[in-house]
Amino acid sequence: MMVIATFFWSIMAINSRYLSMYNLPSTSISFFRCFTAAVLLTLTYLIKDRSVFKIGIKGLIFCIVYGAISYAFGLTLYSLSVERVPIAVATVLMFSNPIWVTIFNYFLFKEGFSTKKAILITTCIIGCLMVIDIFENGSSNLDMWGVIFGAFNGLTFALQIIIPKMAKNKYSKDSMLLYGFWSAAIILGIFVDFPGIKNSIINSNSPWFIVLNILCVGVFSTYVASSLYLKCTDYIGTSLPSMMVALEPIFASFMAFLVFQEAISPMQVLGAVIVILSVISLEINFKKRVKA
Repeated sequence: MMVIATFFWSIMAINSRYLSMYNLPSTSISFFRCFTAAVLLTLTYLIKDRSVFKIGIKGLIFCIVYGAISYAFGLTLYSLSVERVPIAVATVLMFSNPIWVTIFNYFLFKEGFSTKKAILITTCIIGCLMVIDIFENGSSNLDMWGVIFGAFNGLTFALQIIIPKMAKNKYSKDSMLLYGFWSAAIILGIFVDFPGIKNSIINSNSPWFIVLNILCVGVFSTYVASSLYLKCTDYIGTSLPSMMVALEPIFASFMAFLVFQEAISPMQVLGAVIVILSVISLEINFKKRVKA
């Protein structure tokens, strides 16, 4: 389930790139992701667990803020990044979110900041700099706005973990997920030009191709992937899925090469490997592994 979820996350960049090529704005792509996921989650909880809908006013406001930052803003940043830089670069920058998680945990939750974490965060940053090709070409081959959007997307992705942690034992993760997606969809819907999208689809040479990509980003890359991720933790815990997410940049790079013939330099490949290994090392408690 986790491998399938990671694969669906990786092809999200492909679908987003196609939709942007058909002149769908990033806010519209993000809206369809959030709206589709919100509708499907609503139907799922109506059948399985209606208690998810019960939440107070304070909880609803908290979820609105969560959805606005983590989904509305975060997903839009990802789409903007994919539009401007190679998919492999955008995905690796997003994947660097454990750096932000560690920093937030230190300042907000007073979690220890060991020498190991400092070293791994440093190597992860170096890996990111290699990925954006700053050492060989000074990033001259990349759109810097795309790089900035990708870096901040990593931050908002980290907040998907940090914000629920602030509400631990107050609101269920299912409720936050449901209302978070709904609030993001409503916020993004304000900026969506629905008549313009309708005309773009109708007047396109491949209207069904556009619809298919919209469904893919909403159904498979958002709803199905998130559901599989949550479900697989019942069988293999949370540590292994966190490490298996490292497959996403690998899948995304491979798919980008197959579909768009996007190739990255050996230096960028090395940087991506460093980032992935650094993130995996952050997730592993070596002392516990040795004792086990």
